Amino acid sequence: MKMLDQVWAKTNPQESLVSHTENALAVFQKLKENLQNHHSFNDEFWRDLFIAVLFHDAGKIMDNFQKMLETGNSKNNIRHELISGMLLFVLDVAYYQKTPLSLAAVFSHHKKLTDDLFSDNTHIKISLKDNLVKEFLGYAQEKIHNLLNFDRFNQKKISEVSENFHKKETGKLVSDFKNHFLKNTSSKIEQKDRVQYILHKAILNLSDWLASGHELPNFKWDFSQEYLKEKIVEKLLNTKKIKQENDFQFREFQLKSVQKSNVLAVAPTGSGKTEAALLWASQKEEISKIIYLLPTRVTSNAIFERLKGYFGEFGVSLVHSSAFFLQKELHEGDYDSKLYLKDKTFMKNITVATVDQILTMGFNLGYWEVKTFNMLEARVIIDEIHLYDPYTLGLIISTIRYLQENFKTRFFIMSATMPRKLKEILLKNLTPDTQVIEDKELLNQARNQFEIRENSIDELDDEIKDYLKQKKKVLIVVNTVDEAIRLFEKYQKYSPICYHSKFIQIDKKMKEEKIFKKEQNPDESALLIATQVVEVSLDIDYDILFTENSPIDAIIQRAGRINRARRKENTRVIIFPHREIVKKYVYPVEKILENTFTLFKENHQRRLTEQELLSMVDEVYKNIEIEPQESYQKGLNVYQEIQKTNHYIKDLVANEEQEKVYTREGMDSKEIIPFCFLEILQNASPQEKMKHEVSVRKWQYYSRKKEKDQDGFVFLDVEYDTDTGLNFKKQNTDFML
Repeated sequence: MKMLDQVWAKTNPQESLVSHTENALAVFQKLKENLQNHHSFNDEFWRDLFIAVLFHDAGKIMDNFQKMLETGNSKNNIRHELISGMLLFVLDVAYYQKTPLSLAAVFSHHKKLTDDLFSDNTHIKISLKDNLVKEFLGYAQEKIHNLLNFDRFNQKKISEVSENFHKKETGKLVSDFKNHFLKNTSSKIEQKDRVQYILHKAILNLSDWLASGHELPNFKWDFSQEYLKEKIVEKLLNTKKIKQENDFQFREFQLKSVQKSNVLAVAPTGSGKTEAALLWASQKEEISKIIYLLPTRVTSNAIFERLKGYFGEFGVSLVHSSAFFLQKELHEGDYDSKLYLKDKTFMKNITVATVDQILTMGFNLGYWEVKTFNMLEARVIIDEIHLYDPYTLGLIISTIRYLQENFKTRFFIMSATMPRKLKEILLKNLTPDTQVIEDKELLNQARNQFEIRENSIDELDDEIKDYLKQKKKVLIVVNTVDEAIRLFEKYQKYSPICYHSKFIQIDKKMKEEKIFKKEQNPDESALLIATQVVEVSLDIDYDILFTENSPIDAIIQRAGRINRARRKENTRVIIFPHREIVKKYVYPVEKILENTFTLFKENHQRRLTEQELLSMVDEVYKNIEIEPQESYQKGLNVYQEIQKTNHYIKDLVANEEQEKVYTREGMDSKEIIPFCFLEILQNASPQEKMKHEVSVRKWQYYSRKKEKDQDGFVFLDVEYDTDTGLNFKKQNTDFML
């Protein structure tokens, strides 16, 4: 053992290969103890995985790797996973060709499992001492015998490998990996094997990652109904919303959410759906994670902030396309890629994310194995389910089916407006014990009076100004950015705020702070001019809404920003006709806009209850079938197509197949920074640059001059203004959203 003790697995801090392996095996054993009763694991699974963990870093015995650690120069290094995997493979070729999943995990525990894995290493000469191979195999044989109480490999074969493995050339090892392992086994892999591979790969990764951080998995987490109530009361007392602890009780609707089963929840905005979902999540098993999924980064950030108040800054992770830099800023720089790796693979007890983060798993993208593994008996909350287009809904349904069947995942799916046909699709695909709960108390209440105007928004000028003179908080929502900008410029006298999707992040945050500050001042009016982004991104409580006609569920979401707390009187939602450009480009589904306007016209000047509004949603959508739509079917079946092409366990790589991979239909946007910030941000940090990003359509991106900086950020030649956002001088159509 003397030479093996001088083989290093890593530096900073320095740790021997034996020490790291022992730590990884300790993590593995802890994972086994906690997981073996939660899935149909058999003895062969655990034996194969034990050996995979034991051998996963064996390749670090080669001189190439040790030299790299010593000098920091990786030029002549060979991927240690190649040597680790091939050392294990040659010990029993027949077995691993027949039962390849644990070995595939060893080969790919740092890099994607693709046909080109290790191709860059073929020209590098391997340097490997025969006595180190012999010593490691002796160490491994002893571990297997003592801990598994059997001898896995033939002694004659061990001696043969000990004598000859160091003579092998790198090119031959890569060739054998491709032809005798990967190619030979790929064609035999079936869809059912994907689940077993996920388990092998994820447990190996977790054993390695946690051992590297000298951590053990901790499944103990005290989260109960009592804990949640205590945290809510603490928050309400601190904000002076209640005077004493006894002033707070969970609402009946929230208590109905305490279920072991899946739940569909229908409740209006401001009903406490978030707390209802958390009450449901408190019924989780000890090993279960809580995953809270939302449609946008903005809503994800808001829920993350809310949950931090309940579970602490380090108890909740945030995962979306720009979350890394946000977290880095929150932790004042003390947040690195290793911490984010744990966050984005759902390793924390609670994760808040955009829904896209689970939808990429089916495409075999990213760390899909670990993410999927952490869905084992997880409690998943999906908010605003009605917002997703048919394609994305198809992806969501396909993901729900897969996770329910293979990982016992439970779902709490909620919305303020859930059309009957959407509810039917969800119930058909969720388990038979799924409970439907509704907030009967609030559904039978009316918040606002709904009125129709046959006039355009410009013809409502006097009415808008009259409300502002009365110091009302007035919200105007239109369906395109250009129209919002036009109205902002028209009402300059009233100090309006313009709010839409085409602001850089730092300005958007500043605007939100300004919006909330104005709302709190009862002595002045407020005029907010927005697009449909207001439907899901702002929890405001205004007095009057003037909204351009849109689909009924969108109008209900907009109306949820009026009299949100249900304490005001004489609040109104005023709907004016949509423009033709809206019907052509924004909401092209036939008859939806017309049916919505007609239905509200029939209920002109009525204070409609939330239940009446939901019935109107069903009426508008009664002739719209989701399941037969081509886009829905595409979303439902695209995972199977991609996985089959990649033999179910291979990672997706950048080729023609990746063109089929997207999570939102029509998601053709690019992140850019307006050119006016180029000089200002020349020496800025990546997180500072990210605050200045905004998305544009691809045709807009490719139609303008651009410049990419050293960090990969693209600066686009487009006008930008803090008050109105992006402004393309030549436009064939309005900006949408």
